[in-house]
Amino acid sequence: MAKLVFTLIFAALLSSANAQNLQFVEGEIKAHTEVFGDKNINPSTKDIISHLTMNKKLSSLKGTISLTIFSLHSDNEKRDLNMYETLHSETFPQISFKLDSIEKLDNNFLIKGFLTLNGIEKEVSSLTQIKEENNHLVLDGKFSINLTSFNLEPPTMLFLTVRDQIDISYHLDYIKG
Repeated sequence: MAKLVFTLIFAALLSSANAQNLQFVEGEIKAHTEVFGDKNINPSTKDIISHLTMNKKLSSLKGTISLTIFSLHSDNEKRDLNMYETLHSETFPQISFKLDSIEKLDNNFLIKGFLTLNGIEKEVSSLTQIKEENNHLVLDGKFSINLTSFNLEPPTMLFLTVRDQIDISYHLDYIKG
């Protein structure tokens, strides 16, 4: 029995030793929503913290991607201040995504993981294109969430209400090694 336990521990150590860290080079995460009857709201950030690892196969991709809410900026500073308040950024300043699994579809990949926003963790799925070239791994994808799913109320300005759905898109570039 002791040999079996030792063998399992040794195998787990070997598989994690084979995982390579992916170095985050650059990227951008964009959010999109709309004010009904008015205009688009498109905050984005390039200030991204990411720790991903991968063995030889893409299916082994694991890790986290996060950002500070205060790094999100749109073309309207006053609106950004309202966004920070809506997202409870003083209490929960981070948004993070923990990658759980990846599945190959026709020309894309389906990435599943857990998004934490406002202190609430929800499972999300993202349709992603992944390119591997010149020792780089580039992820381009998108997914949508509803603010109310994270106990957040879309803000109202006079008679205008911000749409509940937020569309997220991302471009993330990593170096393997």
